[in-house]
Amino acid sequence: MKIWKNCIKYISTFLIAAAVLCGLLVLSAMIPRSAIKKNMQKSAEYLCEKEVFYEIVEDVDSSKIDRYADSILLGIAYQYDSDKPLTSVMWSSYYNDRWRNENENLLHAVANDCDANQQYMRYWHGSNAMVRPLLTFLNIKQIYILNGIIMAVLIIALLIILIKNKLYVAAVGISLGLILTSFWFVPFSLEYFWTYFIMLLMSIIGTMLILKKKYNVLGVFFLISGIVTNYFDFLTTETLTLTIPLLLMICAEQKQNPDMSAKTAAKEAVKAALFWLAGYACMWVAKWLLASLVFSENVLPYVSEHIEERLGGDLGIGFFQYIFGSVKNNIKCIFPFEYGIVGLFGGIILIILAIYTGYVYHGKNIDKKSVLLYLLIGLVPYIRYIVLHNHSYLHFFFTYRAQAATVLAIVMILGKVTERRWHGHARVQKRKK
Repeated sequence: MKIWKNCIKYISTFLIAAAVLCGLLVLSAMIPRSAIKKNMQKSAEYLCEKEVFYEIVEDVDSSKIDRYADSILLGIAYQYDSDKPLTSVMWSSYYNDRWRNENENLLHAVANDCDANQQYMRYWHGSNAMVRPLLTFLNIKQIYILNGIIMAVLIIALLIILIKNKLYVAAVGISLGLILTSFWFVPFSLEYFWTYFIMLLMSIIGTMLILKKKYNVLGVFFLISGIVTNYFDFLTTETLTLTIPLLLMICAEQKQNPDMSAKTAAKEAVKAALFWLAGYACMWVAKWLLASLVFSENVLPYVSEHIEERLGGDLGIGFFQYIFGSVKNNIKCIFPFEYGIVGLFGGIILIILAIYTGYVYHGKNIDKKSVLLYLLIGLVPYIRYIVLHNHSYLHFFFTYRAQAATVLAIVMILGKVTERRWHGHARVQKRKK
């Protein structure tokens, strides 16, 4: 009976969440095109000031901004039809002329009221539920600024919660994770922003749930996290919304309950990952099923070739070169490795410092199972790079940011390895006083 109740709970949660999110997107599509045209024109002109891909810091891939994806997203938002909102949301079409780049296509479409001629239905493009209403009174440059403010507020709020509850290792870990993945470039692109927004928001909510001992809602929490991630994301750093909240929640729970076994934590982590994957995968399937119902045809042929491309692809190199290159390209973008000799030297110093701390201050009775759990979660980005090696090889300049979770995991491992040594040192100092 309990199993059936849980099944009903999770299925109903998914259906309600999917319906609400789809409804929000349809409502945004009902906004007349005339209401967003002025700011869309300004946005298109602003995007055309730079190339579709450009580096804020010269010769630094980690600073590369993707205006290609932002132009497509705005192109889709512009083409929504207020007379046929559901159909236009499902089709997700935009104007494309292969003789122009996407920034120029957007400007041309807005200036000349061009009709859409290219579909992009494989994604929800759910961020338009927020972007399109914002375009009624803000242009894209102002939205970038707003995103930067939101992101800063969420980071500060998360750090305050962690420090206030004496989760110092987690606070150091998340800070280093954000810094080493150059978070300051994220607000300059809508494509980059959404997973960071979700990750930070879910980290705050998830940590607070653990601190208030609301363990019974974790399944629903990660299910919703997966659903929302798929809805907003453009296949960028989607694993962040699973890995970082999960690591922070494990850290908070172990702080509250020091006697909790690593086995129990591992079970909860697996359960969380499965719920997140279920929400993420089912939301994707829901888009394709709903689109098939709306158009009365099977839409899978429209998306299957793109799935194969992301998984494989062919750049004329060997399979192992593909895998190695994908992982290598993402690792080299970690700050400050790309900033010349000084940056490389600084990065090496950080690695040596981490090894030194773990070796010199390691305790005698290390909780190896917890260390293994953190390590496995920290390896999730690399599993993603290998599975989606074509996508990760080509788009390493933003997929590398998923390694923020790896940095957090490493700091948590160092905290666990040195925990008893530091505690012992603190007790000795206290006795001396």
